[in-house]
Amino acid sequence: MKKTTVLRLSRWGILISILVLTTVMGRLHQMIKLYPSADAFCPFGGLESLWSLLRYNSLIRKISLSSVILLAASTGTALIFRRSFCGNICPLGFLQELSGTAGRFLFKKRVAVPSLPDKILRYVKYLVLVFVLALSWRTFSLIIQPYDPWLAYQHIGTEDLFSRYLIGTVILFASLGLGIFIDRPFCRYLCPMGGFLGIISKMGLTRIRRNRESCIDCGICDRSCPVDLPVSKMEKVTSAECLACSACVNSCPVENTLEYSLPGKKKRRISVAVVLIGTLAIFAAVIAFTTISGQFVWKTETGLESNVERLLAGPQQIRGDNQPLHIVQIFQIPPAYLQDRFSLLSEEDFYKSFDELDIDPAEVRAYVNELYEQAGLDPTKLLGGGGGGHGRGRGSHPEEEDH
Repeated sequence: MKKTTVLRLSRWGILISILVLTTVMGRLHQMIKLYPSADAFCPFGGLESLWSLLRYNSLIRKISLSSVILLAASTGTALIFRRSFCGNICPLGFLQELSGTAGRFLFKKRVAVPSLPDKILRYVKYLVLVFVLALSWRTFSLIIQPYDPWLAYQHIGTEDLFSRYLIGTVILFASLGLGIFIDRPFCRYLCPMGGFLGIISKMGLTRIRRNRESCIDCGICDRSCPVDLPVSKMEKVTSAECLACSACVNSCPVENTLEYSLPGKKKRRISVAVVLIGTLAIFAAVIAFTTISGQFVWKTETGLESNVERLLAGPQQIRGDNQPLHIVQIFQIPPAYLQDRFSLLSEEDFYKSFDELDIDPAEVRAYVNELYEQAGLDPTKLLGGGGGGHGRGRGSHPEEEDH
């Protein structure tokens, strides 16, 4: 297998893994609010909250320190490998890349955006950046939330998709639809994080250089570039639009014609693998260190044992190792109800597992669901997670709800 093929597959493996991880975290948040929202794992949220952090030493609502940590990692990466975050980490960018790959498979040819409108539209993301930051820093709120296609993606399957995130949903599906014909349209024209990293990347150390002597002017690099940069006409790629995705370098048929290099007279070369692995290593090291030190929060600590904590996601998580006492604590069901329904003979029975009591957990799940349904509540919304219904939370049990 060619080295370039291995690098392409490695990059896709990284991007798929990140997309799966962020999607799972988003789904977990929909199920149970112990898991942070997508805002807490978005580096742009850290940028939106930066003024509040600097001035008042606090973060705006729905943003956690994790966002600021990811912002720092993204900025650090841009200072070394330019917009490598956009090209090798960002899951929203990868969704558009998947759309573009499908378009190439179906239609073989991409649509070329005329030069003048393309140049003008590329500046829109910088205007979006300034506008969003100005309003966010002035109001100390997440102005971009309703318009964010990534948040819309994270709410697919929920009632918020076509209400609270309607505009973001339109932008998401428009980006994926246009992406069939034009590579990464949201990244090119609208993404404020891309605009920020584009500015920072102008100071980045690495550059893609073209060896004019060995270049055969085949134009393959131009056609492979997801943001339509004329790589074959450049001695070095300095554009803020470059995503450092390495598509042009990997597609070049002549060895050592396109390559990354560091500044200086010697123009020391670095490989595509260094850019890819270096980018991943920066993020992995930053996240690992801050996770160990307790700054990067993956889930709120409850102090509950794992078999009790999982019940916060809803009665579907009731299993044989749970106890009647857990049902009382989490679902706020009066002990007498369980005592009558499952013939619990003594107080000690509430401290025994359902396996020890020879009670089928499926019967307990059905009973809890039945009580909540009678009260018009959703037991999967104990902490605001799950879908449908109008659950109030853990403060009341279903029998006390007014009808």
